[in-house]
Amino acid sequence: MYSVKDITKYLSKEDIVLGNLENMFSNLADVAHINEESLDWIHTSNRDPYQYLLNSKANVIIAPKKLQSCSDSFPPKKTIILTDNPMLLFSRIARDLFVKMPEPGIHNSAYIHPEAIIGENVHIGAFCYIGKCSIGANTIILNNVTIEDEVSIGENVYIKNGARIGQTGFGFVKNEIGGWEKFPQIGNVIIEDNVEIGANTCIDRGALSTTTIGYGTKIDNLVQIAHNVRIGKNCIITGNVSIAGSCNIGDNVWIGASSTLKNGLNIGPNSFISMGSVVINNLPPNSDVIGYPAEPKELFVKKRAILSKKLKGETI
Repeated sequence: MYSVKDITKYLSKEDIVLGNLENMFSNLADVAHINEESLDWIHTSNRDPYQYLLNSKANVIIAPKKLQSCSDSFPPKKTIILTDNPMLLFSRIARDLFVKMPEPGIHNSAYIHPEAIIGENVHIGAFCYIGKCSIGANTIILNNVTIEDEVSIGENVYIKNGARIGQTGFGFVKNEIGGWEKFPQIGNVIIEDNVEIGANTCIDRGALSTTTIGYGTKIDNLVQIAHNVRIGKNCIITGNVSIAGSCNIGDNVWIGASSTLKNGLNIGPNSFISMGSVVINNLPPNSDVIGYPAEPKELFVKKRAILSKKLKGETI
């Protein structure tokens, strides 16, 4: 059990705590399973946060600060924590108190190359293969991960089960008789600090240069990142995305699930690529695209509206 006093260290000076400070909580739950001992939270996009607060069974609730104007009518038995970003505060508390992270150490079934450089407090799980590479401090590598030679991994990196990093990329050249011969794949991979790499994701080494994953980027499960790709800082790459070779992706780019990027593209910073998009052209900064082929979302919506009217026989 945790008390409200136990979580004051997570609060900022601007956060406000109202109600019964003696309340306790012991669990986390989704909306359908919240009980009196749950730590609950209200998203800032909730259409009726005050009604949600009244209906929640939880005694401790993290709520948007905009509810402060209703504080006189809060249930007196509850503890209400008012903050600017309830989801962020909830995440920090929940992650620290309820998520058990693997302890530092190397499982006895893992293979570690004798010239590999392993930083302090690193966890390497069962049946991993760690080649002649470097791994920064406080990195967590779960089970069945393969990291080949010439891979550099920064600090505080989190790599999930079955990821494959640094294998040769898919590059071939046609010979005189029409057959395919392998193009050399002798580059390397650099993964910067605070990156997360999802389960069964593949990151190919550069062909003659470097594949780079920038600081703070988060990559979901089952993602393919081909040779020579450069991904900037704080990007989000969701499940089943396929990024072909030599793409250059700027900072703070969001790539939706099952999207595909043609080889050699430049994707400007702060761009948003909706799920299922097929990107075949360069995107300037701050693009917002969708579709196959991907086009500006505003144009896509207009085309859909026109098509809908035509199908209904309406005048355009």
